[in-house]
Amino acid sequence: MPESKNSRRDFFQKTAGASVGLTLGPGLLASEAAAQSGTPAAPTPEWRNRQEGMSYRPLGRTGMMVSELIMGTFPFEDPSYYPSLDAGIERGMNYVDTAAAYSKGQVESNLGDYFEQTGNREKVFLSTKLSGYYGYLDRVLREVEKDLTRAQIESLQKQAEQMMADRGVLKPGYHMNYFAGQEAQFAKTYYRHLMLQQHGYRAGWKEKIKEHARGLLEQALGRLKTDYLDVLHCPHGIAMPEMMDDEVLRELFAEFKQRGLIRAAALSFHNDVGGNLSKAVEVGYYDAAMFAYNIANHAALENVMFKAKEAGLGMIAMKVARLFAMEKQPEWRQEKLDRTLPDDSLSVFAKAYLWALQNPNLSCCVSQMETVEIVEDNYKIIGVKRKLSPA
Repeated sequence: MPESKNSRRDFFQKTAGASVGLTLGPGLLASEAAAQSGTPAAPTPEWRNRQEGMSYRPLGRTGMMVSELIMGTFPFEDPSYYPSLDAGIERGMNYVDTAAAYSKGQVESNLGDYFEQTGNREKVFLSTKLSGYYGYLDRVLREVEKDLTRAQIESLQKQAEQMMADRGVLKPGYHMNYFAGQEAQFAKTYYRHLMLQQHGYRAGWKEKIKEHARGLLEQALGRLKTDYLDVLHCPHGIAMPEMMDDEVLRELFAEFKQRGLIRAAALSFHNDVGGNLSKAVEVGYYDAAMFAYNIANHAALENVMFKAKEAGLGMIAMKVARLFAMEKQPEWRQEKLDRTLPDDSLSVFAKAYLWALQNPNLSCCVSQMETVEIVEDNYKIIGVKRKLSPA
């Protein structure tokens, strides 16, 4: 990982605050105060790669002025995707999102090579996700299971199933599957929560979880060939609001900010989107959230999104256009989009992003732009304002 006397990490470490002994870093304290008061202070705008023709919005209280469309990189395993990155940056896109889980770190490594070759790192806000945060915790919970009877384990599993049923988190219309195995995250997470609730953290667990997370972050920085991240998502794909009641996470984000390793704390989720977004506002230590938001699920989210923006939470919409690339989609979804936003000149994907960006509470949409042609297609809707028709 590159080192320099005047590195960005050094700069952000200094500006994070001198009192490193605080349980919460100054940025986190400000975030919590804003969330509690409901009146966050207006952030100072920070611009990167500002280009004529691109529209930008603030990423909540971070002040980062992000392009309305940002670049997702799930399949970007090799240099064949560099032209898409070049095209997006040339048009003023200024946020690149990735994750350690994408091709087991290969995507991060490929992006690191790209930034090293092009020098474009400081043109973008860079984000990744600690996909393996729960890895150590799951290992130690399996050790706890060895001391439990089969009946005790089955009781926990039944309790988890009942909680899920009571909350209706899998109810059709509220829950949507975007990828294979997504539903399985619920049972695993609820069981994990009940295990912690009933058996608690054992001596030394919390520090080992922190050590594990520190290692994951250093590995990600090394692959990305950068000394800091603008945004760090953790957990990656949370499925239960109570998992945010995590003092380890709170302390890790404070530490990472104070050390200048990250600038903003975020999380992502596809499941129980309304419940998790509400909780992210409540806990106060998150600066941004990335979540599934589209023509099919938005009715359950509009009110909480308004409240989230009032609290200063930056909001990144994902899976906006994913619906229209999936097989066996109900026809009403396409029909609703066409009725709400009639425009035969746009592809269904560009139209989906245009629809989402009419929501003023949203900071941006992440789009997986794998080719220059897709970049150009999406670029048509930047800055466009339309009055949505009744659905």
